Order: sequence, then C-alpha cells, then structure tokens
Amino acid sequence: MDQAAANGFLEMIQWLHANNARCTANAMNSAAANGHLETVKWLHMNRSEGCERAAMDQAAVNGHLEVVKWLHAHRSEGCTTIAMNGAARRGAFDVVKWLHVNRSEGCTNKAMDNSAMNGHLQIVQWLHQHRSEGCTTAAMNQAAANGHLETVKWLHEHRTERCGTAAMDNAALNGHLGMVKWLHANREEGCNTAAMDNAAAFGYMDVVQWLNENRQEGCTTNAMDRAAHQGKFDMVKWLHVHRNEGCSLLGMNNAAGAGRLDILQWLHTTYSLGCNNQAMEAAAFGGHIDILDFLKREGLASCTADVSIKAVAGGHLEILQWLFQHYPEPIPSARLLRIAKRHDLYCVDWLVRTGRAVDYEMV
Repeated sequence: MDQAAANGFLEMIQWLHANNARCTANAMNSAAANGHLETVKWLHMNRSEGCERAAMDQAAVNGHLEVVKWLHAHRSEGCTTIAMNGAARRGAFDVVKWLHVNRSEGCTNKAMDNSAMNGHLQIVQWLHQHRSEGCTTAAMNQAAANGHLETVKWLHEHRTERCGTAAMDNAALNGHLGMVKWLHANREEGCNTAAMDNAAAFGYMDVVQWLNENRQEGCTTNAMDRAAHQGKFDMVKWLHVHRNEGCSLLGMNNAAGAGRLDILQWLHTTYSLGCNNQAMEAAAFGGHIDILDFLKREGLASCTADVSIKAVAGGHLEILQWLFQHYPEPIPSARLLRIAKRHDLYCVDWLVRTGRAVDYEMV
C-alpha cells in the first residue's frame, strides 16, 4: 500500500484497504511528496497511520503547494527547515513565500546557498530582503560552478560572505569561461592548479588556454593524466607543447583503461613512460584487446590473476581467452570460476568446457 500511495494509485489503495492490507506513515509521506493530494486526503480519512513531518517537507521540496496547504490545515505534524530550504533549491518561489507567511520553522542559510547554486536569483534576492539567515561562501562558489553569472554578480554586490578558490576552480571544471574571466577581473580569491587540471580533464581548450595566458597557477600532471582518461587527445598534445608538467604513470594507465591506443602509444613514445598492472586490469575490464596486445608487445605490464578477474567481471570472454592463450603461467581457476558465476555465464561455460577450471558443484 505504501508503494501504491507513492504512485497515487487510489483505486488500488482502496482495494488493498478493503482486503486488510497494511501500510505505514510512509504511505501518506510519499503521496504528499509526489503531489497526490487526493490520495493524501483519502489516507487521512480512512487510515490511522497518519504521516510525519517528512510529508510537508518533501511536498514543499517538490513544489506541491496545494499539498503543503492541505497538510497545514488538516494535519498537526508540521514541517522542518528542510521544507523552505528545499523549495528554495528547486526554485519553488510560491512555496517559499507561503511557508514564510504561514509557518514558523523558517529556513537555514542553505536556502540562499541552494537557490544561488541553481541560479534562482529572484529567490536569492527575496531571501536577502525578507529573511535573516543569509548564506555562506557556498552560495557564490556553487553559483559560479554552475555558470550563473548574474547571481554571482548580485552576491558580489549585495552580500559579504565572499567566495573561495573553489568558485574559479569549478567554473573552469564546467567550462564556464565567461565566469572564469569575471571572477579574475572582479574577485581576488583566484584559483588553484585544480582550475586548469579540471578544464583540461574535460577538454575545455578555451578555458585552459585562457588560464595559461592570464593566470600564474598553472597545472599539475593531473591535467594530462585526466585528459588521457577522458580521451582528449588534442588536449594532451596541447599540454605537451605549452606546459612542462607532463604526465605520470597514471596517464598511461588511464589511456589504457579508456581504450585509447593512440594516446597510450603517443605517451609511451613521447615520455618514455611505462605503466603498471592497473593498465592491463583496466584494459581487460573494458574489453580493449588492442591495448592488451600493445602492453604485452612492448613489455609494459605483466599479467596477474587480477587481470583475468577483471576480464570476467567485465563479461569479456574474448579477453579471457586471449589471456589464457598468451600467459601460460597458472591463473587461479577456482577463484576465477567463483567470480565468473557472479558476472558472466559464458565465461563459466568456457572455463568448464575447456577444462580451464573444474566446477566441483557439478561433479
């Protein structure tokens, strides 16, 4: 009955009720959260389980003002600050204002923080004027991260909480070059190496180039390592030409796991880097047989039992077959078979049928 109430299936609820089914307070809680007012009313009239403060909280969070009003008028549980905080985060301005006028629970500084995060500037301004909770540095940090420039400008002009380096770091992470430029010109917090690292990881070339030309923080090997993981070959090559941090063994491992043989070969040739067994494990899990061929041919990684286990966990029978073909050293078949049973029956069948492992449960 709880699940039926959550979905607003009133006829089913009535049938279950007639057949002596049970429910809990979660029935009305969930119905309220999902805006099923008629279900809430029926449960109130016909059941005794009632609800909890979560009913009004979640109805408010999800913007169901009529449900909030009804609960306020007919139930005594009330709500918590979660109601206004969540409504502000969602942008349910009508709910925020109604709660302010009709309830006493109020909100916390999360209301302004969260509404700023999602760019609900009108709510931010209203909270500033009508409430005293204020905000924290999270307001500008998160608004900047999500590219809400007008909200950031308003906070800059009307609030004193400031921001941190996370503002520019995460604006760069999400590719918001306009935001990065504005913060650079108007704020003094600056950024960390995470800004360029983050932008490089997701291929935001314009952001990386601007940071390189206008900021002094630079980047770390994480920039190229993570760009390799995301398959951003152009970024990898740009960093090689314009920066001197290079990459680490992690970059090789990342390229292997991403199945980017072109990047893996280039990094190996350019930086004379090797990799470790994690590269082979990641390639096996991803089903990248061309990567495994390259790693074996160049002698860049050895095969351990974990490699075959990753192949099985990824459901790659062809990789498992390749491993047995190229690495004659014993692989712990009993353990492998146990793992295969949890992940891939084709691998189980092949292991048993070819005599690579004995299924003692079938003997």
